[in-house]
Amino acid sequence: MVGEVVAYLDVLLAGGDPDETQGYIEIRGSEEFFLGRNSVLCRHHWLDKRISNKHLRIHCVLYEQDPVAGIPPFVYATDVSTNGTYLKKSNIECTSSQGQCVRMCRKNGSYLLDDGDELRISDSVTLIYRSLIPAREDELNATQQREKKLFSSRYLITNRILGIGGYGKVMVGIHQRTQQQLACKVIDLRHLYWSLPKQNLRLPSGDREPARESRTAKVRKRWPTRVGKCFREFDILKDLHHPNIINLKKVFWSSSSIYIFQELVAGGDLFSYLEYKGGSLCDVEAAVIVRQILKGVEYLHEHDIVHRDLKPDNILMTSLDDGARIVITDFGNARFIPKTTGSGERKALQKKRMFSLVGTLEYTAPEVHKVNKTIPAQQGYSKSVDMWSIGSITVALLSGDVIFTDRAHPSYERNPRGVILALASRCDLSVLDSQTHPIWSKASTRPKDFIKNLLVLEEEYRLTATEALTHPWFSNKYHAAEFDALYERAVRDWHPRRKVFKLVEAISQAPSTLTESGLPEVLLSQEVVLAASLNYRVDTPLPSIAEEFEGSQFKDQALMQSSYELGEPSLNDHSLRPFHQHPIGNSMDLLTLDPKTAEISSMDGDAKHGERTRSCESVTPGNSAMSVKDGASVSLVHSHTPEAQPDSSIVRETPIRSVKKRQPLDYETLGKDYAYEQESQESASGEVAAKYFIQEVSKRRKLGHELR
Repeated sequence: MVGEVVAYLDVLLAGGDPDETQGYIEIRGSEEFFLGRNSVLCRHHWLDKRISNKHLRIHCVLYEQDPVAGIPPFVYATDVSTNGTYLKKSNIECTSSQGQCVRMCRKNGSYLLDDGDELRISDSVTLIYRSLIPAREDELNATQQREKKLFSSRYLITNRILGIGGYGKVMVGIHQRTQQQLACKVIDLRHLYWSLPKQNLRLPSGDREPARESRTAKVRKRWPTRVGKCFREFDILKDLHHPNIINLKKVFWSSSSIYIFQELVAGGDLFSYLEYKGGSLCDVEAAVIVRQILKGVEYLHEHDIVHRDLKPDNILMTSLDDGARIVITDFGNARFIPKTTGSGERKALQKKRMFSLVGTLEYTAPEVHKVNKTIPAQQGYSKSVDMWSIGSITVALLSGDVIFTDRAHPSYERNPRGVILALASRCDLSVLDSQTHPIWSKASTRPKDFIKNLLVLEEEYRLTATEALTHPWFSNKYHAAEFDALYERAVRDWHPRRKVFKLVEAISQAPSTLTESGLPEVLLSQEVVLAASLNYRVDTPLPSIAEEFEGSQFKDQALMQSSYELGEPSLNDHSLRPFHQHPIGNSMDLLTLDPKTAEISSMDGDAKHGERTRSCESVTPGNSAMSVKDGASVSLVHSHTPEAQPDSSIVRETPIRSVKKRQPLDYETLGKDYAYEQESQESASGEVAAKYFIQEVSKRRKLGHELR
């Protein structure tokens, strides 16, 4: 499809027949061109002084070109003029909210075009976009349709599909106030509950005491691992501000769905960019991109975050221009590394290790799959796995292919995973020095040396992100100043996210049907979020590293399920039922956890291997969001929303009011109280009679004296 005509622009000129076009402009796959007044710089030009020399940029992005993926071409329009371009969307949903038209500008970036969209670049020239390949559209389910109406006055979700994955779909969203297009990731949580085994929602305890109060005191509210992973991406992104990290705009969530609004990156991913460039990049082009990736990863590692799934698919380009800003995205597998204070050096290092099997095979370090012979399998891996991935990405940029693969191997068709892991575990980089290789024989020394310092089995010898940025490939005296200038130019239009009141916001919804699968309707209620947030980081709904590893051990607890089935109350019975009685609809931004009382009690599936972490802990008022006292749940959530400046564009939630749970009647005590009350009444009546008698006697005596 590269080079083929995928769409065109009808040209309408003022004074002509509105039903007839005065020409058309073809748009081909993986191309970029300009429209304006300058005949040299633009593919098509008009001699109108109100049109800039370079007025409008049109570019087409092609993703995976196979029938299975089914992703149609994306055609974007970007205004680069002085006077602006006016866009009138053909989509009924958009036209109902944008008014007559939208003024495109540099600040709002690129706009994805739909068939029938009108682009008015001046009073005399109007362009109408026509697509030859129908765009993919889809509708949300009935529950999501109801939920999106609750925030549609601020953020709109259209039916235009950007992509579909295992956990949901990515659709075009619109920020209503600015009319800026966004990417909205819609995650459906319901099927994750239905597909979970029952033991994943029960207390995985080997020593269950018969007393209900003892069990309740040891409860740790937790989410199913697969559900928690869906919340991981925005939980990490909400605190990040960097030009090379995807910009989170807004999050709405409920017990059934998550809606993540992010910046719409219009240049496609690194794979489509490589295809646009002919399959591979030269040394300088690759260096510009890799340097920006390192900038982003350095920022992540400084904030104790490991991405764990760096690959070309997760590196986005803001445009097809040379030196464009790159953006790291997809933080679904990312992890916080716990801070270690007051613990021994060995214990501190152990807490920074991870064990989850994540990432993409061709770009993942061998120790993730436990085939790195220099690292014992029980020791897991560290944040250096990101640096291995960057080395693999660098190879792909320069050669157009991954380095640890052998498609000619006899076992490749039957077991490609085994072939790739075997090659990665040996880490043979001799091909880089081959004089007969068509690509590496022509590559310069610096990028090859850079790769050799990242694709190293001994993780302690791999370059860190900061060290990699000082490598001669980027810091040599001939190119260092140019690299700095290119970077400044790439990020000049980037601005940190404005401070948003309630960036992450809970939404109310109709009663869920999750109970049909045996699950509580409010599994993701506010109190569960609060309770799950303790012991590792403030203001987050995700399981800690220790809890994730503990979650992976649930399969080993299957033998214990029978005792639950015999009548012993489960976690749902004695933990979540009070939440259902008094649901709280406040957002996660209103949670207040004291970091001083939060303790990292254990490590993450990712933090402790070979030793099973404790499956339940005591819950006390000092270290839990819910304390258990005399059988009643006491919420530590603030009773009111925080003070904030009035903003008509923000729909505030109802302040939380503390609700005192009514205590059950004690009939024995009640009987004693009734007897005491009767006795008191009799005593009181006797005192009244005596007082009346004395008064009567006094009156009679007084009367007798008067008669005498």
